[in-house]
Amino acid sequence: MQLSRVIVAGFVVLSLMRVHADEAHHEHAADPHLQQSGQAAFAAIQEIVQRLDADPNTDWSKVNIDRLRAHLLDMNEVVMNAKSDVQDVAGGVLIKVTGSGSVLPAIQRMIPAHASMMNGYRDWRSVTELTDDGVSWTLFTSSASERTRIRGLGLFGLLTLGAHHAPHHWAMAKGEMVHGREK
Repeated sequence: MQLSRVIVAGFVVLSLMRVHADEAHHEHAADPHLQQSGQAAFAAIQEIVQRLDADPNTDWSKVNIDRLRAHLLDMNEVVMNAKSDVQDVAGGVLIKVTGSGSVLPAIQRMIPAHASMMNGYRDWRSVTELTDDGVSWTLFTSSASERTRIRGLGLFGLLTLGAHHAPHHWAMAKGEMVHGREK
């Protein structure tokens, strides 16, 4: 009889521990201090919407989150699906960025815009030309070590350079000028 009471008590304790663990899990799952929403584009949009909502000076007549989302889609297309070929040219490095379908217009919107932001970075001269299948992007520099750096970074490393991405996305969402024109 005594052993059966110990076993029952043990089950009660384990059951209570399980209930407490479930409650703790649910409290943690609803924790408002979590930093990620589970998807990068959603998280970027969420952060901007929260900041716009918190800013009493937001001009909601200019806000266009759909435009920001379209840009984030372009970023995804280029990073995940574009092809690049890096080659040396006289005084610089040529990167041929190609793609088809929905990747092609994303390349033709993103690469020239990013290249213009990179013009003058580390004393590089950045030039783009639209092609039938993408964009040719040439970065000129007199420094052999900088050309080595550019080749090492390749297209996708180059796209990460510069501290303009967050301000660019903020301006785009607020309806401000982007790359010298309203998008």
